[in-house]
Amino acid sequence: MEMWVFLSALEVLCINFFSFEICFRRKYSGSITAAVLTVFSALVFLTLACFDFLKGDGKLMIIGFVFLLPYIFLYKESILRIFLVMCMCWTYTVCIYILAIQIGRLRTGESGVFIAFLLQTAMYIVTLYPFFKWCAPKYMFILRNMQQFDKSSSTYFNLNCFLHFIVITFLNFVFLEERGSILKISVALLFASVTFLSYAMLYRMILDSVRIRELEQISEHDALTGLANRVRLFGDLQQLRQEKQVFSILFIDLDRFKEINDTYGHVTGDEYLRHFADICSSIFREYGRTYRYGGDEFVVICRGAIPEEAIEELKACRSWDKGAPCPYNYASTGSMVCRPPFPTVDELLHEVDQRMYQMKAEKRKEACQGAIERG
Repeated sequence: MEMWVFLSALEVLCINFFSFEICFRRKYSGSITAAVLTVFSALVFLTLACFDFLKGDGKLMIIGFVFLLPYIFLYKESILRIFLVMCMCWTYTVCIYILAIQIGRLRTGESGVFIAFLLQTAMYIVTLYPFFKWCAPKYMFILRNMQQFDKSSSTYFNLNCFLHFIVITFLNFVFLEERGSILKISVALLFASVTFLSYAMLYRMILDSVRIRELEQISEHDALTGLANRVRLFGDLQQLRQEKQVFSILFIDLDRFKEINDTYGHVTGDEYLRHFADICSSIFREYGRTYRYGGDEFVVICRGAIPEEAIEELKACRSWDKGAPCPYNYASTGSMVCRPPFPTVDELLHEVDQRMYQMKAEKRKEACQGAIERG
């Protein structure tokens, strides 16, 4: 009898081991991981055998949580996620075990460990593919994307996972004390169905939320440069106005950008824009956010005043030659510090835009005077 108990427990452990291989990344090689789990499993089974705990009544299945120790050591994941995945795996395997025992007892009216083992194996053969193909990946998707919600939602989800395991463990203890019946089998199947449907609905809700966030990300970012776009710029400016905080706007226009397209072609012109966007966002990253306003125009928003040295660094663009597609034609800028009470967003941008064009006009005037003097 103990042989079938041992094989049944070994079957459950193998399924749990394989689940962790699918769900998480190992810290060590496959051979080291397998060796550690094998040695640890042997020690657990020897301990249970020495104390004559391998009765086949399923009451000690909860001892399987001692495997948290090697899992934490072997896999690159937080303790909480390892625990939650273990709850999922044990909920699945305990549910299969209950069904196998109850179906076996319908005929034998007693323990029937051998029959239960055969039934358990048969049910694993039928359910393992959908479990590893659909259930486990969707469960991991929920775990990895639940953090986008507030902390209380994650807490409720974690508690829900743990309660599912507690309920199936309670059913295991209660049902193993009685004869098999259609009612108990129906209850176990109903619990499994409700658990599956609850996770399936949660998966769909989180998947839709992730897709909405991705669409929002696409709608608020420029496809060419990867910077935030005009939509995000107006939204952020409106939020700063509502917060009544002091902030600065820097408007940037690339000088003679049309010459780049005419001389080198539009492909090089796109690379020029991307290269400038990378440099600009790098310079202002610690101060604020860079946006592509449109065409060859960019905007930087900073909380407080924009450091003059950062603006001068942008104008000089000393790092331009690293990976640049063509020579730098420089840029004109206009900046202003905004304090409450604020005008509208359009008025703010118009004002700083005019300052930029004033600088551009001054540069043209200086260039013309220099040409006259040289002539």
